[in-house]
Amino acid sequence: MIEKILTDYITFIRSFEALLKNKYQKDINPCSFSITFFERVGSIEDIEYHFHGSGCTVKKDDIVYEYDISVNEIQFTEWKFSEFIRSHPEYQKLNYSADYIEYELFQLINKGVLEWLNIKGIEGTLFGCVFKCYRVVEESFFV
Repeated sequence: MIEKILTDYITFIRSFEALLKNKYQKDINPCSFSITFFERVGSIEDIEYHFHGSGCTVKKDDIVYEYDISVNEIQFTEWKFSEFIRSHPEYQKLNYSADYIEYELFQLINKGVLEWLNIKGIEGTLFGCVFKCYRVVEESFFV
C-alpha cells in the first residue's frame, strides 16, 4: 500500500510542477525559476503552494504535499511523507505509525526506487546532526 501512496504523492507533485512549467513556459523545475517568474506563495487551479528554501509545500483539498527539490529530484523525510498520509482522507484511515512508514520506505530502498539522502550539519556551524531523507531515484517505477 505504501507503494500506491507514494505513487499518488509523486504523481501529484509532478502534475503540479507541470502546471507551473506550462503556465510559465519553462522546461525546468519550478523551484529553479520561482523567484524570477512568479511569487513563491500563490495558487494555480485550486492548488495552493509555497516555495521555501529548496522545497515546496502544496495543498489541494486539504491534502498536504511537502517535499524538497534538488535539480529535478524529489526528496522528502518520513515526516513530510507522513503529513501527506495524515492529511489524505483515504490514507489517514490506515493509521500507519511512523515506524511502519519508515520500514516500508526502506523496502523501496532495497528495490532501488528510493535512496537515502543524508544531510549533514551546515558547514561552519556547530550543528552536527544528520537528517535521514529519501530521494526518488526511479520514478518510472511509479508510472
